[in-house]
Amino acid sequence: MNTKNNQRYRDNEQKIEECFIDMLAVQEINQITVRSICQAANINRTTFYTHFQDVYDLLAKLEAKMNARIMEQYDMNKLNGTFFMTAEYILPFLTFIRDHQNFYRACLNKRKNFPIEAGFEQLWNRAVKPNALQKGITSEDEMMYYFVFYQAGITMCLKRWVDHGCQEPPDKLCNYILNCFPK
Repeated sequence: MNTKNNQRYRDNEQKIEECFIDMLAVQEINQITVRSICQAANINRTTFYTHFQDVYDLLAKLEAKMNARIMEQYDMNKLNGTFFMTAEYILPFLTFIRDHQNFYRACLNKRKNFPIEAGFEQLWNRAVKPNALQKGITSEDEMMYYFVFYQAGITMCLKRWVDHGCQEPPDKLCNYILNCFPK
């Protein structure tokens, strides 16, 4: 039986995700249907709906997984209390996005909120908040305004970058981003 978290269940979910990512390379998200994913993955629609509510639920859950993969690249203890806007922090992030640009193009095109709501709590707690406290900012509301301001700017830079096929190398985009921050 294909029960949640058995090998067959995990294999089907991975197959669905891989087919979806392949489709994002050649289609806009609004052109991808559950039916087309099921055909590509060679599964029944009921199998798809066992895992996801619809294509946008698939995108959201896959985005959370990808964001977790990005965060796994970092030693969060090393970030504790340090400013996270350095080339050492940004380059692995940009390289990951470049390597998965079709997926992130779809995510950034549907972006209606900020990534802090999608799994970046560790970044807030280990880097943003301690850094703000070191600078004498004690109000979490004020910290959030700074964070949202930087996040929105970086998000739009990333959107422009992936929309243009990540033509600039990650280190060049990293320099553009870093030049936007006060020294």
